[in-house]
Amino acid sequence: MKIWILIQTMIATLVFFPTKEYNVMPEDYGLNAEMITLTTQDQVAITGWYLEVASQKGAIYFLHGNAGNISDRLFKAAEWVKRGFSVFLLDYRSYGKSAGKITSENDIYEDTETGLRWLHEVKKLSDSEIVIYGESIGAAPAIHLAMKASVWALILEAPFTSLVAVAKTHYPFVPNFVMNGFQFQNLEKISKIKAPMLIVHGEDDEVSPFAMGETLYKEAREPKEFFRIAGGHHNDLSELVGSEFYDRPSRFLMNLKDGGIKS
Repeated sequence: MKIWILIQTMIATLVFFPTKEYNVMPEDYGLNAEMITLTTQDQVAITGWYLEVASQKGAIYFLHGNAGNISDRLFKAAEWVKRGFSVFLLDYRSYGKSAGKITSENDIYEDTETGLRWLHEVKKLSDSEIVIYGESIGAAPAIHLAMKASVWALILEAPFTSLVAVAKTHYPFVPNFVMNGFQFQNLEKISKIKAPMLIVHGEDDEVSPFAMGETLYKEAREPKEFFRIAGGHHNDLSELVGSEFYDRPSRFLMNLKDGGIKS
């Protein structure tokens, strides 16, 4: 048992790269943020920012990737706020001001479920007003939540089919069993999601291969849309296409609301 715990701890350090300090603050982008502290069912304090827009079109529940913290995603949140969406940025345990440590994928699921409950119970948002946005490894909890909630839509940026598959791509000699605590089996779940889905992926993604995004898209239900970014890597998509990085998903969402896309 001690050896297994040691292995999972080692895997966690290879997968997650949290930072505690904020690099920028909401006011640096002219944003007003409500600092949120929530307690998970296993009694871990996690934190986030809620950027509320008056007369909002809806709320983006933003689940970030494996490095940094929510401050590194403020530039994306600011663009969604400009387009009339409130944004909830949540730090998983060990990221930013959140306490605790990640010991398995279930910790990420617990944290993000706690955030969704807060949107329901405190902000009084219905599922149909919430867009779940999963960036890179954040696609895994985003998919997990979208299986349980009939949200407005699911947006996945640079997703992967499973963490095991990603590991095999980069470390082909790592045995599968060491990843048992961090499976993140997105491909097994994607077809169960009823929410409309948009996948954004760069053709030259060096972390989550582009083919993984294509595979997820193929298995996803309609309505769906694939935003293919030529020459895009894992972390430069918004830089390459500029405002279209936000405008195209925004059009997708508003078409859904206006009845232009049918499920």
